[in-house]
Amino acid sequence: MLCIQPGQILSNRYAIVRQLGQGGFGRTYLAEDINRFREPCVLKEFSPQVETRYVLEKAEELFQREATVLYKLQHPQRPKFRELFRTNLSGKEYLFLVQDYVQGQNYRTLLDHRLA
Repeated sequence: MLCIQPGQILSNRYAIVRQLGQGGFGRTYLAEDINRFREPCVLKEFSPQVETRYVLEKAEELFQREATVLYKLQHPQRPKFRELFRTNLSGKEYLFLVQDYVQGQNYRTLLDHRLA
């Protein structure tokens, strides 16, 4: 899996600020949208750790379905979907989903605080 660094610009548009999280299907990054006055946004990288071509294709299908659902969901309490894009990095194609960034504590932090 490629490690994207702060300051790196993806798709001639998104300047990476820092990594927010990581999971089995990739990483999420805080970025600034250069075309929207450096407005903060979140890039979700699709990069599953799978063994077979079939599983990879199925995972990509689900990722794209997630993007479609996010695009259709419009609610003031949900981060707005911006786009789905592919880009070539170091000779390999990557898929990213972009959403608005909502500043604040994440669910894990709130739950840990509540349990304490």
